[in-house]
Amino acid sequence: MISISVESKKRKTLYAIGGALLLVLLWQLLSVLGGTGFLLPSPCRVLSTAFKMFARKESWTTVAYSTSGILLSVLVATSAAILLAWSAAHAERLRFLMVPIVQVMKVVPIVSFILIAMFFMGGRTLTSFISGLVVFPMIYNHLLSAFLNVDQGLLEMARIFSLRKRDVVRYVVIPQSREEFLAASSVAIGMAWKAGVAAEVLAFSKNTIGRRIYDAKLYLDMEHLLAWTVVLVIAAFIVEKTLIALYRLMLERIGAILPKSPVTFQGEKSTEACSSSAESDGMCAVQCAGRQTSVISINNLQKKFDQSLVFENFSADLKLDRPVLLLGASGSGKTTLLRLIAGLEKQDGGTISGVPKRGVFVFQDNRLLPQLSARDNIRVVLPDYRDDVADQLLAKLDLTSVKNQPASTLSGGEQRRLALARALAPESDILYLDEAFRELDEKSEAKAIELVRQVAQEKPMLLASHDHDLIERLNARVVMIAK
Repeated sequence: MISISVESKKRKTLYAIGGALLLVLLWQLLSVLGGTGFLLPSPCRVLSTAFKMFARKESWTTVAYSTSGILLSVLVATSAAILLAWSAAHAERLRFLMVPIVQVMKVVPIVSFILIAMFFMGGRTLTSFISGLVVFPMIYNHLLSAFLNVDQGLLEMARIFSLRKRDVVRYVVIPQSREEFLAASSVAIGMAWKAGVAAEVLAFSKNTIGRRIYDAKLYLDMEHLLAWTVVLVIAAFIVEKTLIALYRLMLERIGAILPKSPVTFQGEKSTEACSSSAESDGMCAVQCAGRQTSVISINNLQKKFDQSLVFENFSADLKLDRPVLLLGASGSGKTTLLRLIAGLEKQDGGTISGVPKRGVFVFQDNRLLPQLSARDNIRVVLPDYRDDVADQLLAKLDLTSVKNQPASTLSGGEQRRLALARALAPESDILYLDEAFRELDEKSEAKAIELVRQVAQEKPMLLASHDHDLIERLNARVVMIAK
């Protein structure tokens, strides 16, 4: 996979170089066919002029002056766009308020903004303002869309496991929004240079690239005009690639590195409320929520999706002294009932009472954080990111060899066992397992069921499955769900 990625990058680089050479060749042909070097000097003459220009210190000062102004505006506008896009994604009124403002920024010609702003601003301020005006709506719109379309399954997982808000942002929102942000930024930075230099030209800003281009045009000096244009392209390219690389590096590190686990001294318990029987099994943190026998009462439950009726006047009492298995064919409503009991769905009628407060889930889809390692997918749901708890569970489910691999690189069976390990890690009052043993081979399934059977001795458990063998293997109570 890594070699394919490297090969792809090499191919893209070669294509980019080929495109640049093709452009230079076309330029040379037009210069030759034009019959005069006055209107369109050859690439060699223009590059020679550019080298001569940068033998003087003032040319470097000019580039630095324009670059600093445009770069500052890009950073400020990007920060404002991130802040407002995040706020608008969580506040509908602000989102509607921003629509006409952003629309004006998008559709009004840049030259109109420049001419109006010239009455109120000096050259450098004008350049920064105009550049930021171009950057803001691009970043804002793309990020707002990304924030509004973050995977709802991962957000639901984060709520179920009570992830900290900062962790939801770091490990769910940022990775999901990263590529959208980078793509928008790449375009916006290029547009910022265009708009910024246009402002420099119209405002006659001193010591700027725009002013150099204007002076060259005024004196019909095509060699210097094209030389400064080439310098502009190179400067914009370097700034864009540098910023995008820094953005990517920063965002990848933010979204993929978990805080370190606190040091555990020898003999120290992972959790104070740990039972002695669980300690002896090496399952201290898993068994912390002591067993409480209770009954979940379901009365006249009604639930439908659109016009599809799932439950009508369904009633049952689920005694939680041992695992309760919701058994039925695919599409019978097992998952829906599990989600209704857990409070992830709202019933249309009837009541559900007696449900233990803190529940965690093994979902049908694994809902792992793909960029995090197997170990960190467990650590992230723990209050103190403990790696010893994660290592115990990984060992019990034969995942030690892949503990440092990103979840996205694991096989289907490995991901399923990891999802189960994650559910067993934090303290909880009840476990919900939705087809928890699918995609497992015989050996892995046997280990997973034995681990679940041990945990079931300490806390209530509801399982949804179509596997009748689980009745005996887990000594489970059965609730049949018919279509």
